[in-house]
Amino acid sequence: MIDPEVARLRRLRGEALLVREIARAFESTQWAADESLPARSACAGWRIARVVSGRLKSHPYAEYQKDAGVAAHVRSRMHAYVLALTRNNRAQGLKTLEAHVNALGRQLNDAIALAWSSDFSEALSRSQSEIKDLGAALARETRSGEVLGRPGVRPSRPEQAVGNLAVGNLAAIDGDWPYLAL
Repeated sequence: MIDPEVARLRRLRGEALLVREIARAFESTQWAADESLPARSACAGWRIARVVSGRLKSHPYAEYQKDAGVAAHVRSRMHAYVLALTRNNRAQGLKTLEAHVNALGRQLNDAIALAWSSDFSEALSRSQSEIKDLGAALARETRSGEVLGRPGVRPSRPEQAVGNLAVGNLAAIDGDWPYLAL
């Protein structure tokens, strides 16, 4: 590992621990009594932080093996506490959690793309799929995300859908298709 990689992994660990603290703070609020999404977010953040901490602790230089400090934990906990106080309903809380989970997902994508070790990249890839699923679930709950699939456009009449092809009018699909050229 080199210095930029260590810095990137420390930022990833910090964001994962922040997501964990925010989710734990939201779990203790009244609006999250029957919610499973904050608990899933806290567990996902903790797993990512554990994987990254293990990678950092395996480094031969003692300077790079440092764990997250007490100040970072206090800062994360205070940030989460303030968010839990100001987000007093379900919609606001889940939107905030969604924003932080998406930020964690972006940092996770960067770490995976720039990882040198295949086993480390594989461990992060498993967490990445979990974070994507979690982000999609949060987006569905808050209705702020786009539909994952591309919405189909329905023709006004069924015969209009095949009308051009049935009469032999292929002008609608003409074009430069280099992968079909033989």
